[in-house]
Amino acid sequence: MPGKDRYTLLSKAVRIANAADLSYLQRLKSLAKFLCSSYACTSATIYLVDENNRSLAKLVSTATARASSDCNITLGEGVAGLCAAKRQQVCLSPTALHPQEPRRGTEKQFCAFPIGDSRMVCGVLMFGLSATDPPSGSELEPLEDILVVIGGIIQRIGISSGSQRRIGNLTMLSELGALLNRSVPPATLIPVILDTCHQQSDSCCTVFRLMGSEGMLPLLQHRISHAMRRHQETLLGIEELCSAKVRLSGVPLLISDLISEDELPPSYVCVPLKFENRIFGTLTFFGRRGQAGTWQNFTEEERELFESMAVLISNAITGATNYQQAVRLSRENDQKLKELSLLYRLSNTMLSTIRLNKLMHLILSALTSGSNPLFERSMLFLINERAGVMQGMLGVTRESPTTPLVDVESALTSRWDISEEEMQRQQQSEFSTQVRASRLELSKVKNMSSRAVLEKRLVYVADTGREKRVDREFIRKFGISSFAAMPLLAKDKVVGVVVVDNPCSNKTISQDDLRFLELFTNQAGMAIENSLLYNRIEDANRKLRDAQERLLHGERLATIGEMAAGIAHELKSPLISIGGFARRLQRKFPKASEEGGYVATIVGEVNRLEKMLTDILSFSRKSTICYSVCTMQEIIDEALSVVALGFEENRITVSRKFPTKVLSFLGDCQQLKQVFINIFTNAQEAMQGPGELKIAASPARLAGRDAIMVKVADTGGGIPLESLGNIFHPFFTTKESGTGLGLPIANRIVTNHGGKLQVNNYQGVGVEFVVIIPLEPPPPSQGG
Repeated sequence: MPGKDRYTLLSKAVRIANAADLSYLQRLKSLAKFLCSSYACTSATIYLVDENNRSLAKLVSTATARASSDCNITLGEGVAGLCAAKRQQVCLSPTALHPQEPRRGTEKQFCAFPIGDSRMVCGVLMFGLSATDPPSGSELEPLEDILVVIGGIIQRIGISSGSQRRIGNLTMLSELGALLNRSVPPATLIPVILDTCHQQSDSCCTVFRLMGSEGMLPLLQHRISHAMRRHQETLLGIEELCSAKVRLSGVPLLISDLISEDELPPSYVCVPLKFENRIFGTLTFFGRRGQAGTWQNFTEEERELFESMAVLISNAITGATNYQQAVRLSRENDQKLKELSLLYRLSNTMLSTIRLNKLMHLILSALTSGSNPLFERSMLFLINERAGVMQGMLGVTRESPTTPLVDVESALTSRWDISEEEMQRQQQSEFSTQVRASRLELSKVKNMSSRAVLEKRLVYVADTGREKRVDREFIRKFGISSFAAMPLLAKDKVVGVVVVDNPCSNKTISQDDLRFLELFTNQAGMAIENSLLYNRIEDANRKLRDAQERLLHGERLATIGEMAAGIAHELKSPLISIGGFARRLQRKFPKASEEGGYVATIVGEVNRLEKMLTDILSFSRKSTICYSVCTMQEIIDEALSVVALGFEENRITVSRKFPTKVLSFLGDCQQLKQVFINIFTNAQEAMQGPGELKIAASPARLAGRDAIMVKVADTGGGIPLESLGNIFHPFFTTKESGTGLGLPIANRIVTNHGGKLQVNNYQGVGVEFVVIIPLEPPPPSQGG
């Protein structure tokens, strides 16, 4: 080729290479067309070597209509690949072409020329010739210069492509950072991360793995293209192995040029997710396909990009986890504060009263009251160990028409209270009536509520239909589908059990509800223990006061008795003289005379005074029991004979009910006869006219010993309630002529025999006295 032609050729090539209105690839396309026409070739193709110098990745050819095409021709394969590998001109027949090397079909020979220098090849120029003779000599001289021009364009393409990639990577990292800069829980954030990484990396499969530690749950999620789903199991197996290796080493892993019989990607990248040198997971990307549909290896630049993405993701996940933990701790603290406030209020409420009945109402109402009650129903059962049952005592529901509890606020306390009217309304409700009518057998084999009592722990039944150990009648009666039972402990002894459920909403009883129920019933148990202790102290104090009063009363009686005995002794002698002379005068004056009436009055009053003095002397001195064999039927008959005249005058009938067997025992017959005379006399004075006296005797037991019991019932209308507690007190009487010593003397005689004198008062009907005498004398310590 002449020099002028060489200059013209090079000048034209330079102008095309510097055409500002064309992109770099368009310039290469124009150069290919120019060279094809200049060298009279059938086709001209320019190949670009990839960044790793492993294959020809892109081509610009006059044999195709497209401006450029992706390809994947490994160096050393095909004509162009062999040229790039040898870095020298190669001329071969069409049979040596790689399937991805384009041709028109009329070429007889292909000549390829390396673009670059002896150290590195950046591309290949290949001519498709219709003749078998390749260009040589002077024809190649201008081509060498043109190859330098083409190499410059290819270098600029690489620089531009790298700049664009870096800009794109920075943009992607910025967008990813903005996307991750949100306060959301990990469960929401991770799917967004995975979708973004899969889309931005253009990988065929992206796998996200968390190992689970320090607030993070184990997690494995992935995104995979439709075409690779049939290889999903294989890819996940590869990911598991490389993830373990990366977690162990802490170094990102880049694998390229994998050879597989399956159509698996030849390259993948696995980067660690770590925060403050603590690895908690991995992110793995499997290879992508180019525009030609061929697999492409990941580059070191992409590995660095994925590593930068992993840093952002690690920080985001750690922040999201910390945020979630902070939110959870805040909620837990709020819940604990509410529980403590409620427990404090409940504690003040339960400590505000020592009345056991009111305390039970407060306990059940607190569980079912308020705008957001803990439970919808609560039932209280008390334990009857002797009968082996749990007896229903009270039931409260949230369906009450009014709020049962009222707030009581002060500077020092905050509590609830309940009115007497509200307690009565709860007690009389239909639900509470059903609860009181319920009795559960105390057996953990037959019902779960008993297990709570016998094992002293909370019992929760989530589904009564599946639980065999429940009382089916109890479940059916109250329509219970799930319930919780918690024992009430007082000094480690179960005094009752609280049963709660949610029948209206069927809301599940949560673990927090059960924990609070346990805390609440512990407080309630202590309150009940305090109430029981207070009642015991009150009872002991009352008994102490009664004993003190009896002691003082006894001392007063002893003093009065001594004084009365002295007075009675001094009065008895002159009274006998008065009575004797009055009776003599009574025999001398006629009864109808005025003087006879006066004398009769004197005699009657003397008799009354003599009887009074006799009673006083009898009560004041300590009597001695002379034991002998007595028959109860004879004692009663003798006593009745003494009062028979009075009974007859007042038209009082007597009915006896004695066993056929004679009731014999050891006792003082005369003293016991006096007991029944006093009781019969009191009955006569109470009836004051027509009436009936019923006497029944039968064998009995007293303090584990054989005894005889006699019941004496009258129809005198009963004893006034205000006087009932004083009938055995000496000198207490409601009669104008009584001494108040009849029943006290009878009571002392019975007590000295080791027996008991009891009274059953039927207001408006009459009184029944019950005398119980043991068959044998009591031990000396019990005698009187």
